[in-house]
Amino acid sequence: MIKPRALQPGDRLAVVAPASPFSREEFEQGIEEIRRLGFVPAYDESVFARHRYVSGAPALRAAAILNAWRDPS
Repeated sequence: MIKPRALQPGDRLAVVAPASPFSREEFEQGIEEIRRLGFVPAYDESVFARHRYVSGAPALRAAAILNAWRDPS
C-alpha cells in the first residue's frame, strides 16, 4: 500500500459539503479551527448551497468533490 505523506502546517485542505447543509456560523468556526491547526482551508461558495434537505443539487455536490480532488494545490 502506498501511503500519502503526512500533512504539514501550511498545506491546503479542501472543504466540501457532500451531505447536509449547515449554518455559516458553524462553518466559520470549523474554518478557524483548520487555520488554528496551521492549515489553509480551500473552498468555494458551493459549500453553502441548499437543495431540499441536502447541500445543493447532486451535480453541484459531485462537481465540488471532483474539483477539490483535481486541484493540484
